[in-house]
Amino acid sequence: MQNTSNYVKGYAPKGKTPTVPVETKHIRVNMIAAITNCGKLRFHFYKGKMNQFLFKAFLKKLVKSTDKKVYVISDNLSAHHGLLLREWADNNAEKIKLHYLPSYAPELNPVEYLNNNLKYETARKGFSKSKNEIQKKAQSVMRSLKSTKNRIVSFFENEYVKYAKKRE
Repeated sequence: MQNTSNYVKGYAPKGKTPTVPVETKHIRVNMIAAITNCGKLRFHFYKGKMNQFLFKAFLKKLVKSTDKKVYVISDNLSAHHGLLLREWADNNAEKIKLHYLPSYAPELNPVEYLNNNLKYETARKGFSKSKNEIQKKAQSVMRSLKSTKNRIVSFFENEYVKYAKKRE
């Protein structure tokens, strides 16, 4: 999430140019999220850059949160591929399986539909001037989404992610 989102639309009376306030200082809040085709959502805000340690810690929490095997569909971020992560996944193969999407194919990642919804809904909450304000708004949206399983399930309806849709 960042304060320079282009999801906001401006309005002005006829003949006037619409203006949207923008902060000159770029403010970013980082988040990792996982969704299931049954409507569950897990997310975590973090500081700094994504790395193997953060990704592994998030995956460990996912594994702990269920008694079923976890299948992770991940993009090709370098932090998702490291030796540390691969060894851990191999040692926990009965609990977790990692699947990687092709490079430059965000439309195949169900979480990208969540991210798009998050950015849109956060922008609707108004302009943010601080990291804390952005994170509070994003957390509010994520908590709201977490309680609406049908909305999460709907992210799997897109033609590009139907491969991951729950089988009836």
